[in-house]
Amino acid sequence: MAVHTIAEWFIPDNVRQSPESAIKARTVIGVGLLAGIIAPIFAIEYFKLGHPAMGYGILLGGFGLLCGPVLLKLTGAVRVAAEFIILCMYAMVCWMVYVNGGIMSTSIVWFASIPFTSIFVSGRASGVVWTTLTFAAIGTFFLLAGQGGALPAVPIAHAEIPKLQAKSVGGLTLVVLVLALSFDRAKTRSFEKLESARREAEEASRAMQAMLEQVTRSIGAASAASRDIAGATQQMAQTMAGQRERADDMVTIAQQMAVVTSQNAEQSLQANSMAQKAGIAANEGGTAMDQAVRQLHQASEVISQAAGKLEDLGQRSSEVSGIVQLIRDIADQTNLLALNAAIEAARAGEMGRGFAVVADEVRKLAERTQHATQDIEHKIRLIVDGTNQAIDAMRDGNSQLKSGRDNATDAQTRLAGIISDSQSLTSVLGQVSVAEEEQNKGFAQFAGDITAVGEASRTLSAETSTIADAVSRLDRQMMELGDAVRAFGETRPREA
Repeated sequence: MAVHTIAEWFIPDNVRQSPESAIKARTVIGVGLLAGIIAPIFAIEYFKLGHPAMGYGILLGGFGLLCGPVLLKLTGAVRVAAEFIILCMYAMVCWMVYVNGGIMSTSIVWFASIPFTSIFVSGRASGVVWTTLTFAAIGTFFLLAGQGGALPAVPIAHAEIPKLQAKSVGGLTLVVLVLALSFDRAKTRSFEKLESARREAEEASRAMQAMLEQVTRSIGAASAASRDIAGATQQMAQTMAGQRERADDMVTIAQQMAVVTSQNAEQSLQANSMAQKAGIAANEGGTAMDQAVRQLHQASEVISQAAGKLEDLGQRSSEVSGIVQLIRDIADQTNLLALNAAIEAARAGEMGRGFAVVADEVRKLAERTQHATQDIEHKIRLIVDGTNQAIDAMRDGNSQLKSGRDNATDAQTRLAGIISDSQSLTSVLGQVSVAEEEQNKGFAQFAGDITAVGEASRTLSAETSTIADAVSRLDRQMMELGDAVRAFGETRPREA
């Protein structure tokens, strides 16, 4: 079992794929390993007998025999490995006979193993060639035996020759026995394979018979199914004809829908264009409103500043009125003083005449001052009244301006909302326009698909009729095939 396992290791995968090559490879490996293992045993014996040339020759030949399986492992060439092993055996036997006495050598019997081994491991043609070479070698040694000194001297004692002769015959017998056992084992395996092949053939025959029966049943079922298919195909042809008419109606409706969808898409594009223009106008109005609100804010600030200045002017007018009142009081006092001075000048007589003139002039000046202050007071009162009215009007205008500004701000906010809504509307209308366009394309493609379906329905209707005819023909052919299979099944038992 161990040798068989080792032999299997030397067989390459490509050789295993062929059963015949695998058997030859096992034979070659067995012979090489057996001869290579036996050779060292004989070599040791000759080393003990003091014949190193014989011992080294046998060792070298055994090494060559062991290289045969390695050569097969590396190259995968069974024939090359077989011829190499036979060559090593032939060379080893020739050397043994040459150094061991020639034709009278105890090793001469090993020439008998060459033809047997060559036929066994390499075939009939190789056996003829190596048999011829063996006879040539025996003849050569026979001729050399008649010539003295042509062969080297044998250092083995004459008493050891019978024992060596017995060992050589025993070794040869052992080799022949092993080769015969290998041949018998190969023959046994061949018989086993033939028996296995016979059983497999019987099983295949039974399987074939069962398969024929199954095929017969399947053909019957297929024939019935084909008849059902033929009826169903006829119904399909009628259904496809009605479907073709409905497909034509669908094509007309789809084309009308495509036209309507195209009109809706154009209207959506127009609405989108108008919405974009309205959005642009709204943006411009929003810009103008923003500018008006900014101007109202500026005017409100200017009016507020003017109102402040008018209030300051009113305060200054009040101060001027106080000054005028002071001047009038001074004029009254001056007039009173002038009157007193005139009285005093009248009392003084002649001495106070000049002073009386001065007092009179002072009185006149005081009177003019009073008249002037009255006039100034009147004008200042008019200015103050006008200023107060202007302040009231300015306050009222500022209040109305603030209210207008608030209204403008509110309008600005509302206008911004309108602009945002118009922009959103523009975006929505743009999306609607794109959707309408895509829908238009979809309806156009749908119309094309419906048209293609209609055409396919027409073609399918015609093909369905053709299929119905083909199924009818298939039904007839299935019946004929069933009859042929039954006839074949009836003839097989008679032939067996």
